[in-house]
Amino acid sequence: MDMMNFDIDQLQIADILLFSGEEDRTSQAIMWLTNSKVTHAALYRGQGEIIEETSPNVKIYKLNSDGRFHGREMYINRLNKKQFYTEPVINAATTYLNNITPYAYSNLYLLGLILLYKKFSPNFLTKRVMIKIYKKLAAHIIEFINQHKSPGKLPMVCSQFVFQCYEDAGEDYHLKLGKASLRESLLVNKNNLTMVEQIISYVQLSSLTIEAPNWTDVDLEIHNILSQTEEELAQELLEALQSNEVATTDEIDDELAVAVHKFGEAAYLAESKAENSRPVMLEKSNELARDLKISPGLSFLKIKEAYFVTPEDLLNNCDNLVQVGVIKM
Repeated sequence: MDMMNFDIDQLQIADILLFSGEEDRTSQAIMWLTNSKVTHAALYRGQGEIIEETSPNVKIYKLNSDGRFHGREMYINRLNKKQFYTEPVINAATTYLNNITPYAYSNLYLLGLILLYKKFSPNFLTKRVMIKIYKKLAAHIIEFINQHKSPGKLPMVCSQFVFQCYEDAGEDYHLKLGKASLRESLLVNKNNLTMVEQIISYVQLSSLTIEAPNWTDVDLEIHNILSQTEEELAQELLEALQSNEVATTDEIDDELAVAVHKFGEAAYLAESKAENSRPVMLEKSNELARDLKISPGLSFLKIKEAYFVTPEDLLNNCDNLVQVGVIKM
């Protein structure tokens, strides 16, 4: 099969579609941090349609209907399985569609998780932007809960949606993640720990006391210091990451640790309130919190790492997927 001359008519139901990034700064930051060319994932539904997790919720989209993906490359990955019955995967996706499963707040959420699960030593400028990002994400999550948007439904990002549909389809369909791309950092990493591991270690070794978040304060922050847009924060992050400033020996500080803690507590709260929550994940988080003597929010973020999937993972890090074609949209 000629990958360079692949056509939409050659797509098969349940194919995994990975789209190259756009020009917006959030997409650029995601690509830079994951060392990837893709930022969005979807499933092929048949008859020229895809089913995807995008703002504000899971929806069906007709390829080439309005030029939305014009100029972008679409990489097609397929389960490497001789007998592949696509119904279980599409049925799982349709369930999320019918339940109006919401998108996970914004692409800033995906960016925030990538930062947490990457092994790197941030410079001072990067830390300052990360603090803003996690404060903004915590505020968005609490606002989402307080306004009863999609009550009882757990939001997902696009790549997690695709991965979860294959998980829900049954054991024979589970995607086998290999060596995660986030472990291979473009940045200098002095201690070989992910950012969330560095923060947990900092909290354990320091005298920092992290109290339960005051969500009223978080609500106030979104109207004050968090007035920057997602694109502005992504632009500031890119500039900080690409600056010539060298990371200091003391990478983590109290303010960053507290900001990540608040984000973790908000994410933990959203998971615990969702009807489709993952009890095993919550149970593991509580157990880890007791063992390490840290907050449930921080332990939740650590446990969540095992469930986190990026578009790059779906493109290059699944051992039982094979790339069958590329389409220039």
